[in-house]
Amino acid sequence: MVLHEKGADFETYEVDLKNKSEEFLAASPTGKVPVIVVDGESLYESNAVNQYLDEVMDSPPLMPDDPKARAHARIWMSFADDKFFPAVFVAGVGRERGYSEERISESLEKLKGHLAELEKRLSGREYLAGSFSLAEVAYAGNLIRLRELEEKGEISLKSYPNVAAWMERVESRESYKAAL
Repeated sequence: MVLHEKGADFETYEVDLKNKSEEFLAASPTGKVPVIVVDGESLYESNAVNQYLDEVMDSPPLMPDDPKARAHARIWMSFADDKFFPAVFVAGVGRERGYSEERISESLEKLKGHLAELEKRLSGREYLAGSFSLAEVAYAGNLIRLRELEEKGEISLKSYPNVAAWMERVESRESYKAAL
């Protein structure tokens, strides 16, 4: 999504995460995506890669100029990685992965709490850090799973109108559509 926002010319490589190639494992010390190789060095972890790309590529900037707003973007990026993504993941694919119903139920409850935190943050705001930023990018990959959970009746985004409107703003971006 960041590369599309920046208008970059790039190539993507699909990785079979169940059957990782030697080449991929040489590039990704954690065996996860995304990973980029810059001057022979691997850079990995989504937020770190996105911040690097934002810093070395031309406009538009995807982090706020204001230090406090930038700190808020980083807070919400961390929240996405540490709390939101794990809850969405277990709630969304837990049954496929053989997780217990208790664990799935706990994740759904945590997810509802995380959505309530996002709802509060987005009150009176269009975006988490003022304008569209890497904070939104941090959540974008999980919006599909969130929509799937809603379709299954596991959560109701009507209970989180600020989050629902924010999701629509992110999903309407050309970079989001192109990254799918």
